[in-house]
Amino acid sequence: MIALVLAAGYGTRFRPATLTTPKPLLPFLGRPILFRLFDHLIGEGVDALVVNSHHLADVLETAVGPSYRGVPVSFSREPEILGTSGAIRRAADAGLLPGEAFLVVNGDLFTDIPLAPLVEAASEPETWSAMAVLPNPAPERETPLWGERGRLRAVGERPRAEVTGPWLFTGVQCATRRLLDLIPPGRTELARDVLVPSIARGERAFRLVPCVEGGFWFDLGTPERMALAEDRMRGGVTDDSTPCVPSPTRRSESGPTTG
Repeated sequence: MIALVLAAGYGTRFRPATLTTPKPLLPFLGRPILFRLFDHLIGEGVDALVVNSHHLADVLETAVGPSYRGVPVSFSREPEILGTSGAIRRAADAGLLPGEAFLVVNGDLFTDIPLAPLVEAASEPETWSAMAVLPNPAPERETPLWGERGRLRAVGERPRAEVTGPWLFTGVQCATRRLLDLIPPGRTELARDVLVPSIARGERAFRLVPCVEGGFWFDLGTPERMALAEDRMRGGVTDDSTPCVPSPTRRSESGPTTG
């Protein structure tokens, strides 16, 4: 299984550190965020890694190198940040995502959520992607997802139909090649340009896969969230320690200075 790790952002919330260091290389619990994420992916059976790059791309690519723990690493360098779905299309167009299914993971996460349920869900008929989700404690701040019989039913406002949720996207999904047909060329975002139009057409092609209880998941997208995650991990608290879950629209929606 190949995993595409999204790591192209500017990391503006971590400046000045990210003026010279890509955010995925910032230390978390003494090691780069990206390497801890790699460790989990490899432990879950990933045998090839692809990293998209833009901000300080030379620094990032040199630090990671052509392999990690014996697993080959390829880079999808973007001349401009292409967004949460544009990055997928560019890597696929470059031939870096062969096969029928591949993982896509935000590069500012720390987690041990199992990936096998996502891979299994993505193999079900008429599924273009299986998205790992958690209960959404603050839908007014983080984009809520709504499900119906395990399929994505709505993004944002709750529909009138009976639905489950609100859910929050963890930034981890197992996509199939069918997803590529939904991604417009250029800079595109997963929620705005893929999920919402798909729902409007009446398609139910995205599965929502709730994460199992007992694991941990942290969004390391801000210094405050990273500090909280470190405190909770050092204290051994992992059962209710999700400080915030990123929505599909969080990364690079506001322009090239986010991430």
